Amino acid sequence: MDFEFSPDQRALQDLTRRFVEREISKDAVAIWDRENEFPLPLLDKMAEIGLMGASIPEEYGGSGGGVMEETIVLEELARHSSTVALAYGLDISFGAVTIERHGTEAQKQEFLPQIANGAVHFALSMTEPDGGTDILGAMKTTAVAEGDDYVINGAKVFTTGINIASYLFVVARTSRDPEKPSRGLTVFLVHKDTPGISWNKIEKLGSKFLHSYEVVYQNVRVPKSSIIGQEGRGWHAVLDTLNNERIFIAATCVGLAQGAFEDANQYAKERRAYDRPIGQFQAVQHQLAETLTDIELARLMTYKAAWMQDKGQDCSLPAAMAKLFASEAAFRATDRGMRVMAGYGFTMEYHMQRYYRDIRQLIFAPITNEMNKNFIAQVGCGQPKSY
Repeated sequence: MDFEFSPDQRALQDLTRRFVEREISKDAVAIWDRENEFPLPLLDKMAEIGLMGASIPEEYGGSGGGVMEETIVLEELARHSSTVALAYGLDISFGAVTIERHGTEAQKQEFLPQIANGAVHFALSMTEPDGGTDILGAMKTTAVAEGDDYVINGAKVFTTGINIASYLFVVARTSRDPEKPSRGLTVFLVHKDTPGISWNKIEKLGSKFLHSYEVVYQNVRVPKSSIIGQEGRGWHAVLDTLNNERIFIAATCVGLAQGAFEDANQYAKERRAYDRPIGQFQAVQHQLAETLTDIELARLMTYKAAWMQDKGQDCSLPAAMAKLFASEAAFRATDRGMRVMAGYGFTMEYHMQRYYRDIRQLIFAPITNEMNKNFIAQVGCGQPKSY
């Protein structure tokens, strides 16, 4: 076993950490959160120093790294802002991974270099208003072939990142097999300015400057060349990105927990009561010790899943477990942070309340932890499928 980063990975971590301190200060994040406005030039700056291409193959303009490099960047970004990390993940996990694994060579040549240089950004439009986790049962959006085109009609909800995206990955049903609902789904890559697409912002508790939307597709005409993967085999493409998605969220949660811990720990050193720093009291020390232990466990689980995927091993169970544990650990970290900081943690002046708000969605998105447990019980424990 070797738990050390390679020299290149350490350099990437140092580069990202310096960038975060310089360009994503917590005070700046507080302004973005308050004004509900994502600083799009930030992604351009990330591209300039190579972060957007950290996990993209060299032949397509990237640095040739893998999931571990993606994890390193996500964790460092999320220390100051999980919202920025999510924006990065939309491009790298949903964008680059989907195109690299299922796109045609022409699509790879067109889009992967643009992802690396920050020219394009992506959002995933899959969840249906009546669906949630039940993607197959709830899928009502259709794409009907007309000559060399498809015409898409339907509605989606919780499509995140349209405010910064260039393209949408739209999952629609092109055919229906009552005996096998997974057949007949197709993934289309659609420019967001295509006629017939409209959207309405959903007001949220957290991640307030990476907006989520209700999206309506009304007679949206796209060419057959916009299909990613095979027609009718879109569910296969979706499933193939899930492990990377789980790791992406786990890494974001680890970074968020680390940021919340650092704030609470520093506060405990500076805040005084009864003529001593409150960090001297065991009641406070135990909160911090439990959080630090949680973070270390979550980090190890996440790194193992990322390492396995880079090695080409089946990491579906470790990835699911990492997402489950890391999100709950980050949830606990923010709760303990609020307890350590007490009244000040509840004020908008301090950043703990933002960590506290932002982690809430990662408990149930992009998959609920309850569904994650169902999968873990099925695959890891050999129990019957419960869904």
